Amino acid sequence: MSSRKGPQACSVAELFVITPAKVICFGRMTYFCFMNVFYTREIEPPYAFLNTVEARHAVRVLRKRVGDEVYWVDGEGYFYRGRIEAIEKERVRLRMLSREPSPLNPEFKLHLAVAPPKNAARLEWLLEKATEVGVHRITPLLCARSERRRIRPERLQKILISAMKQSGRALLPILDEMQPFGKFLEELSAFPAVDKFVAHCMPDEEKQPLSKCIRDEREIYVLIGPEGDFTTEEIQAARLTGFRPVSLSPARLRIETAALTALIIANQILRPG
Repeated sequence: MSSRKGPQACSVAELFVITPAKVICFGRMTYFCFMNVFYTREIEPPYAFLNTVEARHAVRVLRKRVGDEVYWVDGEGYFYRGRIEAIEKERVRLRMLSREPSPLNPEFKLHLAVAPPKNAARLEWLLEKATEVGVHRITPLLCARSERRRIRPERLQKILISAMKQSGRALLPILDEMQPFGKFLEELSAFPAVDKFVAHCMPDEEKQPLSKCIRDEREIYVLIGPEGDFTTEEIQAARLTGFRPVSLSPARLRIETAALTALIIANQILRPG
């Protein structure tokens, strides 16, 4: 759709954002334009502030000036429209004009706990695609057979933010520090009501396809193991904590493929259409 077309009416339920040619609706008005959406959590109504990286991108790269209309997200599920009121060194002050919840905000929480692949690029790809597909929280796991024992949280956080903005979402996934597998299970044992699944490759007569196991729960946990899979002891420990064994495909999948497959299946079932 051309950026030259004027505003068109839409219902609040039709509010949406599409990238890279953004179509943004606020309330009953639709704004068609090609633009960047910024991210900030520094919001003090009626003002918001872009700092460091976002401020430099707005001013130096996009050449934004005082009075220009801009759009941003807060990572908490809301889109904002506003104007640049002041430009300072490494900081841009915005005046809020409107605020709307994203229609992509799910009513459920999908928690992915995954042993990061050895290849850092594959881990970054996984986090990017998981954000695009939809995930509430990501916990990197340190398992007995893990080949990656450390992650770079700051770099991974930047990837999550970029993927959130690119995909037109307003919710930023929570990224936990890497946790030992046993500690993760211990902390989760206090929440028996949630739906919990462990995907593994070992023969198991009780394994069912994930697509047949998901109920209409508000919170779902999925465990994905390392390159060498979970050990027998880890699978047993997960089952004792309430995790049900599931399969994702007849084929053997890479870590990032298995994790993304699980997220797609869950999102399709819990949010059809």
